[in-house]
Amino acid sequence: MAAKVWGILNQKGGTSKTTTATNLASCLAVAHKKRVLLVDLDPQGSSSDWAAARGETPGDIGVIPTVAMGKALARDLPRIASGYDYVLIDGVPQISELTAAAIKASDVILIPVQPSQYDIWACGDLVQLVKDRQELADGKPAAALMIARAIPNTLIERDAREALEGFELPILKAQTCQRQSYVRGVDTGRSVMDLPADDKGRLEIEALALELMELSK
Repeated sequence: MAAKVWGILNQKGGTSKTTTATNLASCLAVAHKKRVLLVDLDPQGSSSDWAAARGETPGDIGVIPTVAMGKALARDLPRIASGYDYVLIDGVPQISELTAAAIKASDVILIPVQPSQYDIWACGDLVQLVKDRQELADGKPAAALMIARAIPNTLIERDAREALEGFELPILKAQTCQRQSYVRGVDTGRSVMDLPADDKGRLEIEALALELMELSK
């Protein structure tokens, strides 16, 4: 069975794209015992740095191999992804050939958006690129927006959801919030899955993973 490919994309930097990708990868590997490959498209290489700091060796529980790829993504990914259950692509923070390649290669596109009008405006071009691909490929890939780094139960969060509805893409119920959980231990390659089972950040990522797994079906 072919791997499910999730592209975590946003043309704007600082949207929690890498944080979301690395934590989702950890959740799939640790909580769901899936074989996960993390693909780093970002020239900054943050996902690759995280994986290197993690210091895993083959056979470790929750091991997450990570590879840096470029424009040949759509061509080479089917070969590289062989043997994995999920492939997560940490995209480049711009609209480019790499972004188009990631959209083409993905089964699901996740667009994390911070609850700021500037961030909402900034993702418009990416949303259109995804919709253009869906028109050409019989509705594929599936795509959804997610509010990232939210401050729960605030007018800002509510207004952001209302503004995102204008893009006419699904908005996930799951979201991530502004928490120390997401930055604690990053320098040693840790994730929220290394925190207690009742940690709020961990619960957010677990809910997000389940919603995306359902979207992948």
